Amino acid sequence: MVIFDKQLNPDGQYVEVWREFNLDESLNASFVLPFFEKHSRGYVKFYGWNRGLRIECEADTLRFNLGSPNEVLMLSGAWFNPHLEIANASRNARKILEKFLEVFPGLGIAINPWDKIGMLYTVFLSRNTDYYRNTVIWVKKIFKIAETEDKLSNVRFNNIGRSYQLRQLNKVRGKLTSILKDNLSVESHSLNKFLEIRKKLLSVEYCGPKIAHGWGLFSLGLTCLSQVDRHLLRIGEALGIIDPDDKIPLKNLCAYSKCFISNDCKIIDRCITYKMYKSFGVAAGWLQTATYLYGAKYLSKGKDPFKILRR
Repeated sequence: MVIFDKQLNPDGQYVEVWREFNLDESLNASFVLPFFEKHSRGYVKFYGWNRGLRIECEADTLRFNLGSPNEVLMLSGAWFNPHLEIANASRNARKILEKFLEVFPGLGIAINPWDKIGMLYTVFLSRNTDYYRNTVIWVKKIFKIAETEDKLSNVRFNNIGRSYQLRQLNKVRGKLTSILKDNLSVESHSLNKFLEIRKKLLSVEYCGPKIAHGWGLFSLGLTCLSQVDRHLLRIGEALGIIDPDDKIPLKNLCAYSKCFISNDCKIIDRCITYKMYKSFGVAAGWLQTATYLYGAKYLSKGKDPFKILRR
């Protein structure tokens, strides 16, 4: 079934974005990517909330056919302008953020607060695999079958692929869905509420802090959160953000703490996610996204064109 027009209605709506904003880059750095199909003139959302939404970027303007300007800003990533958000960072933090702004001046944070279950599926399936070659393909297959959140439970994962990620998600998806369906209100966007949900998510087999924090960042827009991946570790160590004795978030500790609010974790001074938050504040998630993009785009191919690894 065709869910989009070949051209955007000239009477469609538009919203202005900052001059350098890059829609392709922002979506490709986000777990929102599998919700869209790329077409010659823009992106079309083919699953879930506002299915059929088309977004086109022209100069400093986003044109769209469904929803509100704020909703389109969130899905595209343009709601988070790093040029403005780094203003309150310390001098040392700002120097690091500005280094990555030179590389990715158009990078926003694309988030999807409406399809929370689909977003969690995407983050879960991104573990230990190539995001673009595997995760995006698996998730798009799932979404094209389900079309809406209510029908996700009907998808047979053995028809999608044979990876252990798919087998594990099939085993626990009932628990994950139940947790999110109990927490779908707008209150879920608060940090305090997220920490309650994190505790429940971490009680589920195979679900660790990296999944919870990735979902909190890209579904709820909690930009103080950052996933600790190999790119952040490598770049963070090179830039002096991460020390040799620092730790990745530990499931058994995250499940029982409210670290961002109560400072009640025993490794809080060495936890990389918390250190990112303390150093970069609301720009922590953006910086981690930028390090991921730089690592995937350049470092994984043996390139370092902006000399990020040279202090």
